[in-house]
Amino acid sequence: MALSDMLQLLQERAAEFSTQTTAVGITILVLLWAFYCFKKNPKLPPGPSPLPIIGNLHQLGKLPHRILYDLSKQYGPIMFLRFGSLPCVVVSSSDMAKEFLKTHDLVFANRPSSAAGEHIAYNYRNLGMSPYGPYWRHMRKICVMELLSAKRIESFRSIREEELSLAVKSVWEKSSKGTVSVNVSKSFSSLTTAIIWRMLTGTKYSDDDVGGSGNELRDMVRVVTSTIAAVNIGDFFPYIDWMDLQGIKKKMKKAHRFFDRIVEKIIDDHVEQRRRALDEHKEMTKDIVYVLLDMAESQTMEMEITRENIKAIIFDLFIGGMETMATTMEWAMTALLRNPHVAKKLQEEIDSIVGKHRMVTESDLPTMDYLQCVLKESLRLYPPGPLLLPHESREACTVGPQGYFIPAKTKLFVNAWAIARDPTVWEDALEFKPERFMGNKTFDYQGQEFDMLPFGAGRRRCPGGHMAMGQMSLVLAQLWHCFDWRLEGNPDDLDMTEEFGATVPRKFNLFAFPSLKLSINL
Repeated sequence: MALSDMLQLLQERAAEFSTQTTAVGITILVLLWAFYCFKKNPKLPPGPSPLPIIGNLHQLGKLPHRILYDLSKQYGPIMFLRFGSLPCVVVSSSDMAKEFLKTHDLVFANRPSSAAGEHIAYNYRNLGMSPYGPYWRHMRKICVMELLSAKRIESFRSIREEELSLAVKSVWEKSSKGTVSVNVSKSFSSLTTAIIWRMLTGTKYSDDDVGGSGNELRDMVRVVTSTIAAVNIGDFFPYIDWMDLQGIKKKMKKAHRFFDRIVEKIIDDHVEQRRRALDEHKEMTKDIVYVLLDMAESQTMEMEITRENIKAIIFDLFIGGMETMATTMEWAMTALLRNPHVAKKLQEEIDSIVGKHRMVTESDLPTMDYLQCVLKESLRLYPPGPLLLPHESREACTVGPQGYFIPAKTKLFVNAWAIARDPTVWEDALEFKPERFMGNKTFDYQGQEFDMLPFGAGRRRCPGGHMAMGQMSLVLAQLWHCFDWRLEGNPDDLDMTEEFGATVPRKFNLFAFPSLKLSINL
């Protein structure tokens, strides 16, 4: 082969190699770019564009459940937002709630870190805010199997009936026999406090027990529920958390000191009573604190129960039992006063079962079908937690038929308020119609059905839902059996403004006039 021919062949080979190399190089660059784009911009759920630094925090407003519901009308039942530096997902439909709280329940079983968990909930020792893991599973088992079991709740039946009887008499006295309107909101708060206190401590509640007034106690409970729900800047910008720009942590610490002082005294009193009972060979009433102290001394427990653990559980039961039930009954009473035809139908059912010569007992409740419908409808329109306590993803996952990517450590907000008002699920969704449940007596409100989630769902659902339903049913039945009720003005003019908080109570207390309808002496 001539030299010229060899040079020409080398040039052709070089050109061919260069073309192949270039093609391979371009292919590699395209693949790297595609991989980078996928990593950088996975298929996230739709949502409003965030602002620099603050993200979407500016869009929350004073009543986040309403704002997020309005946003869901534009972006759909699953939205991706950024609150400060944190990725967040909001779900507003039953299908999406089921996807997160059932299909991917374990992934989203965690709770995010927060100032409330640290400064109010005994450094994440309570059941509601502790992270998912062995400790949480152990505490939940104690609550479900021991403290809130059907047998334990039944053992407190006489307490509920006695305290309710006293509350009914108090209402009649405060009304000056029906001539003065009664602060129904305050009456509910006082009643739930009295019942929960006796279940916990075995003693009747007195303002002296908290070293102040009942108003101070109720005010501190509201501080706790409002700060738990507050948009605390430090939670979303951890690097400036120490500054406490809004003063929220200061309020939390003050509320924690208040309750800790109360709970310390409760435990100290029980320890001393137990010591004396042992010395004198006497048996003590098995209240909840007594049961917890027994467990702390047991050698058979899976995990040690410390004094701090006991205080955290007492705090959980007290705050949850007092505020949640009082607020739920307040809204149920509001709904009945605004719908007199529903109240009349409820009274007719109660009268037909109980008569007019005695008061309602818990054994009457299973036969009161319409009462259960009234309570379910109230829970639908006014869930005790409009936004469920936030969950957090333990790992990255893909959800829904659209295949949306959810990063690890994403906060999940379930808008129970929006789900229960979904017009595609509920006919006349904004109307108070208890009859909608009459044809479905087995409708589950404990988290197995996702069209309404008053007590949450999945692993983190509230373990006290059954107790709450029984107690609220008895209270509403008793009040509408003993009295006729009326508002001072037109029911349509009743102010329905909500107040910000974890339970979203009425902004203004509910007042109404009772009129005795039973043939008994109160």
